[in-house]
Amino acid sequence: MGRNVSRWAILLYLLPAGILTGTLVLLPNLYSLYLAFTNHSLYHFEEYDWVGIRNFYRIVTGPEIHTFLQVFLWTLVWATVSVAGAMAIGLALALLLNTPKLRGRNLLRTLFIFPWAMPSFISVLMWQGLLNSHLGAVNRILYHFHAGPIAWLDDPFWAKISVLMVNLWLSFPFMMSVLLGALQSIPAELYEAASVDGASPWQRFFKITVPQLRSAVLPVAITSFAFNFNQFGGIYLLTGGGPPLLASQAGATDILVTYSYKLAFDQFRFGMACAYSVIIFAVVASISSVNFKLTGAFKDVD
Repeated sequence: MGRNVSRWAILLYLLPAGILTGTLVLLPNLYSLYLAFTNHSLYHFEEYDWVGIRNFYRIVTGPEIHTFLQVFLWTLVWATVSVAGAMAIGLALALLLNTPKLRGRNLLRTLFIFPWAMPSFISVLMWQGLLNSHLGAVNRILYHFHAGPIAWLDDPFWAKISVLMVNLWLSFPFMMSVLLGALQSIPAELYEAASVDGASPWQRFFKITVPQLRSAVLPVAITSFAFNFNQFGGIYLLTGGGPPLLASQAGATDILVTYSYKLAFDQFRFGMACAYSVIIFAVVASISSVNFKLTGAFKDVD
């Protein structure tokens, strides 16, 4: 009797959260999935029809294929460079902060954490002002070194460099913290034994540090890739997906999620936007499943 009462108490406790989650998360996602198979748009706003997989067909083989490939390939580059760059910077700083004889370690750690402590949208808007082509502080500094002004946010190439640079600024503190914690968990006896055996610093790094970091870093790297693959704010607040490109509906820095937003709220092609959202969900879900499998595999090894 007591167990039944406790089960009912747990169910009643979870019921409001379940109703809220279903109302705010599950139902909108199911509705978006339904719209992906319709021609819902500004021209078919009230009376729209079921069109099956026509939206997906247009994306992968029809008139949308050029824009889709452009945006999809840039999304892969954006996510890969963001994760790899953040890991490289984070590892270098973590190795520096893990040096026992380094003076001012606490101060340096605080300074390196600062980009992570600030709200990301404030940091992005701050960088938008700094990288302004005409009045930005970065170009003013370059001018004093007799370097020509760079169209950081107006040129397609430099706009991509800018969004990657700002994203690295935002993401390296997290990687540094993860890697620093993993480095501090490696037993010092391993390095002492390697030094006695005559191993060089590079040999100790690749034979001890890298293998010990793998189980901690790989799941984080995969999760970060999925996060960056679907990151909206960093690009949209900095460049709005622009600058525009000739013969393309997407901007130079648009990734899948920002282009899907434009399809919905700039071009009012809601069915097509939801089809892109389904593709994004499929990719992120696949990456997450790989992450779960790798995490389980590492636990089995341990």
